[in-house]
Amino acid sequence: MSSAVITFVPLHTELGLIHASGVDAEKFLQGQFSNDLRALASGHGQWSSYSTAKGRMIANFYVQRDGSDFWLSLADDMADTVIERLRKFRMMAKLEIKRGEPEFTLLAVHGNGAGELLGRALGIALGKSGNSGVVHDDAIITRLPWAEAEAFLIILPASRVEALSAKLGAAGARSGAAEDWRLWAIQAGVGMISRATTEKIIPQELNLEVLGGINFKKGCYPGQEIVARSHYLGKLKNQTYRVAASAPLQAGEEIFCTSMGAQSIGIVINAAQDPLGGFAALAVLRAANAGESLMAGAPGGTPLSLGKLPYTLPLDIVSEE
Repeated sequence: MSSAVITFVPLHTELGLIHASGVDAEKFLQGQFSNDLRALASGHGQWSSYSTAKGRMIANFYVQRDGSDFWLSLADDMADTVIERLRKFRMMAKLEIKRGEPEFTLLAVHGNGAGELLGRALGIALGKSGNSGVVHDDAIITRLPWAEAEAFLIILPASRVEALSAKLGAAGARSGAAEDWRLWAIQAGVGMISRATTEKIIPQELNLEVLGGINFKKGCYPGQEIVARSHYLGKLKNQTYRVAASAPLQAGEEIFCTSMGAQSIGIVINAAQDPLGGFAALAVLRAANAGESLMAGAPGGTPLSLGKLPYTLPLDIVSEE
């Protein structure tokens, strides 16, 4: 899909929305997530994650701030799980954690020139740097930190989606579908943990360190010791790659290589159909075997080829004998 085309996509079928509010919201969430919420200005955003004590990601998400409130956009099938777990550890903290829907919803705008078009449609100026944003007319409008095409994530009252969509259409954007969003995220190298992959990998294996989703100086949170140890003392063995196939792929599907036989060396995180042909996906792979012939589903299964990511993978990957 050409990034020269500016497309807007309602994401209510793709992403869930969590709203955290209250005087203790920042303090409580700061002790739960991998990134530093204290550094987040109103209207701005950051990638982050929520893990078990063993460092396994329950979910990852994009956090946007509106004053003292925080909004999390994540895989829809993980939203209720994250809410339930956060509430379990809330104790005496004064905050409310709930679904943002149906009162609020998400809209993505993507394509080179999206910032100019969006600003023109809304009559506002938008920043040029990734993760920057504004709160305007009850909406949070944040530029995602994607390298190859402009992308914005907008949280707004559901009652205003139709009006904003009309403005975007009148300004020259076209309406897209959730499948477009999945492909954009894969092209950007941004994976989303879903029910099929929850608690299976640590944040660095999803390249969250590269994507700015981990702060190593912020203090304690669940799994922090494991995440820090992997950063300071260990060497990553797995990381996320972009792959392509001629047949459909599914999140959670195991990946195999020629030298390891029936032993899995990875897992599909997200997948989407590519309108240019075939299917695209992000997969966590054992780095030592990523250059071999790869197959999804079973040894001898669907052949995979490696694609390019718009960022450099960590250089401290070790190859095992």
